[in-house]
Parts: sequence; C-alpha cells; structure tokens
Amino acid sequence: MPGIEGQICIDLHHNNRPQRVTITSSRPVLAARILSGKTAEQVLTTLPLLFSICGTAQSRAALSAIQQTLNIRPSPEDDIARDILVLAENAKEHLIRIFLDWPKLFGLETDHRYLPYLSQILPKFKTSLFTEGLGFQLNSKLKSEPSELTLLINQLSDYLAEHIFHQTPESWGGHAEIEPLLRWNHECNSIAAKSTHIICEQGWASQGYASCEPLPPLEDSSLIEQFDRNDAADFIATPQWQQQCYENTALTRQWQHPLIQTLHQEFETGLITRWTARLVELAMIPEKMRHLQAQLSNSHERPQEQHHSNAGVAQVEAARGRLIHRVKMDHNRITDYQILAPTEWNFHPQGLIQQSLSSLVARDQQTLEQLARIVINTIDPCVGYTLRIH
Repeated sequence: MPGIEGQICIDLHHNNRPQRVTITSSRPVLAARILSGKTAEQVLTTLPLLFSICGTAQSRAALSAIQQTLNIRPSPEDDIARDILVLAENAKEHLIRIFLDWPKLFGLETDHRYLPYLSQILPKFKTSLFTEGLGFQLNSKLKSEPSELTLLINQLSDYLAEHIFHQTPESWGGHAEIEPLLRWNHECNSIAAKSTHIICEQGWASQGYASCEPLPPLEDSSLIEQFDRNDAADFIATPQWQQQCYENTALTRQWQHPLIQTLHQEFETGLITRWTARLVELAMIPEKMRHLQAQLSNSHERPQEQHHSNAGVAQVEAARGRLIHRVKMDHNRITDYQILAPTEWNFHPQGLIQQSLSSLVARDQQTLEQLARIVINTIDPCVGYTLRIH
C-alpha cells in the first residue's frame, strides 16, 4: 500500500507497437493545503517533516516564497549559503541513486562502505554555514567565517574522484568528446562506470527516446497567474505550459554542456544522454560550490529593501528538476500554499516518461522490464512507483 506520499503506477503493454503506456498517480499534490492557517515559522518547521526527499530544496523554496510575501529581502550572503546547501543535497541525492539503485538495475554488487559519508554531507555543510545548522528559518544566522567550508568542498570532490570518476570531477566533466567517456566506462571499475559500460555494450544508448523539450525559464508573474486560475489544481497535478509537456530533469539543466550536446547529436535524448547528464551534473557540483564560496567571501551586504507582494513564488533547482512553491499570506498566516514538483512534469500521462517507455524495443519481457526500470531511474520520481507489464 502506498504511504502518505502516494506513488506512481505505470502500466506498459508490450504487445503494442509502439507500446502503450498508462501513467496514474496517487500523489497528494494538494497536500500543501494542510499548511493553510499556519504561521510562517510553523510552515518552515513543518515542511522538512513532510518531505523526506529533497527537504533542503523544499525548505529553500518555502523560505524564499515566504520572505517575498512578508516583504523581507535576504542578504546576498544568506542566499548564496543556501544555494550551497541545495547543491550539497543534490550531490547526496545523485549519489544515493548511484550507490543504491544502479547496482540493482544492472546486477552489480552494492558496496556499503561508500554509504556512511552520504548521511554526513548535509549536516556538515549546514553546521559549517549557519548557527546551529539552521539555515531555513526567518531568524537564521549565517556564520561570519565558515572556516570548514573549503575543507567540506574538497572532501566532496575527493570522494567523487575516488568512488565515482577515478579522476578529478573537473577533468572528467571537462571534455566534449564521446571517446573519453567510452574509455572511462571501459577501464574504470566504479559502479557509475560499469553501469554506463553495460548501457553501451548492450546497445541501449538510444533506448528511451522522448521528444519533450527542456522546461524553459518561467516568469514568476506568469506562474502566479497560472496558480490563480480556477483550474490550478489540474495544472499542479498534470502540468503543461502553453499546452505542451516538458522535461524537467538533470538533463534539462545540463542541456548546453559540451558532452551532452555531443551525445544528443549522436543519440538524441536516448538513455546514454540522460544517464550521462546526471554524472555531468554531479561532477560539476564541487566547482559550482567553489564559485559560490568565492561570491560569499567577496559579497558585501546590501541594505534590505522593501518590496510589495501578497503572493510569493520561488523556483529552486532540486536534484530531480525545478521545484516551484507559491505562497499567499494574510496577517502572517498562510491562506494558500501550492507546490509544483518536477515529478508532475516528468510523469505527466502524455509527457516524458510516457514517451520514453513507449519507444523502448526489447527482445523479451525480462529485458523490457529491466530497460523500463533503468529509464524510470534516469527520470527519477520523488516517490515510489509500481511497474506492471502486460
């Protein structure tokens, strides 16, 4: 039985050509309504308890939207530090998929020695940056000298080098040709390399093609207009933009990376392109953190400016895609709270996952199921799913 977070049900009818795919969801996309009537402080305390996955990104979006509604302009230092925390969580989420899911998908052995570090990433970054590790409260206090931050970023980079790439993340992600990728997945014995090698060796690189375009930038004002419509609940449950389904994944963010562009020219949005995009994103995280750290060191706090809004909206790039929160308040009480998660874009009944699974070609049902689960993992719902093949 699905838990309170619900689940996604995927039915794949393999006797059809193309295969017929049906997506249904028991996701409680209106669960944010339980926040109605709460104070801003109560919401910021409750949200991490509601969302066990990507809780940092959820808190980041909630705080930003609430600050807009309360006419609070955070300092640039606070925003930069919180962006670093979201990157730390994204690294953790990608690593969990690699170390726990990928071995099962490819019949590889899970090495539990790599796992303890994953539970330490976020707490260490939080306590390095904010007093008592509380970075997402209205009264959060940024530490004046986050002395451990450089060490933590270097530790993450070293961890990726040792257990994922077997070279520095920057050097792995710094090329645009396919040949170094093929050489790496052939010679390296990490789970990431082995799984990539199997995809190439089995001839699956082009499997799972979908025609969805990457989700474009969305103006806050346009989102607020959409959230205020009478059919807002339908938009949140099965979102489209201008009557079109979009992809909202790590591939969306890495679309312009030279290696991803090269893979896309050869394999379009096939499995190898989307699979590699997650690794590219992971490889780039330490350098992005260092860039933000440099801004943190050189930033000069500006006076808080007042702006006026009765409805705040925030967009945050979480591990699985762009997360959107919209908040309405009156007298410091929530009157309406709406959350649009990337899963709703990617698992739209006519969207990315439907197209990707419909295009699969397999010689037997067992291979089809394996391929389907691999494709689902690359798109990565934030809840559990069931897959039924008929």
